[in-house]
Amino acid sequence: MTSFKSILAATDFSVDGNNAVRRAALLAHEHGARLHILHVLNAAGCKPLRDWFSPTLDFDLKAAQARDALRRLSVEISGAYDLTASVEVIVGDTFETLMQASEHVDLVVLGRRGHGRFKGLLVGRTVDRMLRIGGRPVLVVKTSVHGTYRRVLVPIDFTASSDAAIRVAGRMRREEGMHVFHAINSKREAVLRDADVPEHVIRESRLMEEGAVNARMRRKVSRLGLDGASMNYALAYGHPVRSTLRHAHRLGADLIVTGKQGRSTLGNFLLGSVSSRVLSEASCDMLIVPRPLDSSPPEAAKAVAARRNSERYIDNAALAQSAAAHAGALTHDHWIHNKARFVSRRSS
Repeated sequence: MTSFKSILAATDFSVDGNNAVRRAALLAHEHGARLHILHVLNAAGCKPLRDWFSPTLDFDLKAAQARDALRRLSVEISGAYDLTASVEVIVGDTFETLMQASEHVDLVVLGRRGHGRFKGLLVGRTVDRMLRIGGRPVLVVKTSVHGTYRRVLVPIDFTASSDAAIRVAGRMRREEGMHVFHAINSKREAVLRDADVPEHVIRESRLMEEGAVNARMRRKVSRLGLDGASMNYALAYGHPVRSTLRHAHRLGADLIVTGKQGRSTLGNFLLGSVSSRVLSEASCDMLIVPRPLDSSPPEAAKAVAARRNSERYIDNAALAQSAAAHAGALTHDHWIHNKARFVSRRSS
């Protein structure tokens, strides 16, 4: 996959902000990319200080302090990651400045929240607006940098958004491969239980569904041009937030890569407040990738919506009869063994 060529890192000199710069520097070193480090001074935010305190808090002094802090940070990463970064202090609106600066880069790297004495750039609201509106992949750094990402989790929903996430995740260097994951809606199984379908029929129906989804994930990765031999595939039943967080914990994932659809951070896989929960509750870094502008509305999403609408009126007896018929066609040596509700397979 194509490497990143240019990376933008923004910092307010808080712990999270500087960790974002260090992660961006490591990625720039790995990809041979240009790195630009940015700090934004909001003049409106400094005005109350000038009104209430002494001239030592003059705006020009804060700008000089920021430039000096950036130079020190640049020297640090130059020695640690063998690269030379450009640095810049800009006076203006925080969000608008960041949006403009991100127009010509491949990746934007931000800390989750800012708490330093230059507070104002990376507060949660600015990051959230970048995730909703920005047109570039945004890496939200929540952890210290101890090396390259080793376990990358990519939750997918088979839309153009998750396709974009898979492609960008393929650029990240990994030691233990990439983990492609899908959460299966368990409503079908609930309908079967409500219809008093025998447990063995439900079990066989579940096996069929797991096999179909697993095969679909493998075909998706292959069609996107990635080497499936280095991939791990996993699926789970349940709510996408709980399933994603649980699987990330099981893996010890240090990065989650997701796609976003329009103004929704994670598209149809994780919608609205769900996306915020994953970002806020996950203990690892998170990379959010926008859907390509030239891609049409995903047909998979339309199909899912149509299926859900039809399920509202489905005949339980007909569904039970269909499940029993499918179960009869299965053999006991099916390639997915139903030892647990969670199934994970690694390609050979």
